Amino acid sequence: MWRHLLEYTDTTGRAMVGFSAVALVVAVVSFVVGIVQATAGHAAATLPFWLTTMGCAVLAGVLVYLASRRGDFTRR
Repeated sequence: MWRHLLEYTDTTGRAMVGFSAVALVVAVVSFVVGIVQATAGHAAATLPFWLTTMGCAVLAGVLVYLASRRGDFTRR
């Protein structure tokens, strides 16, 4: 799916996919840091990490959706 998305979309769509990949990396790193904070006994300090994780995941999903809408998948 990713290969088709990058192959059949324009430059803006590819940039959207690139930004969504960065957002997913940020989400995973934030998730891991939040887990480390929670296991260290600082559960009250994890809210910003969980919000960042969810926000980045939603942003990545929206960007991939918008990039797929820009794609011309009829050219095969």
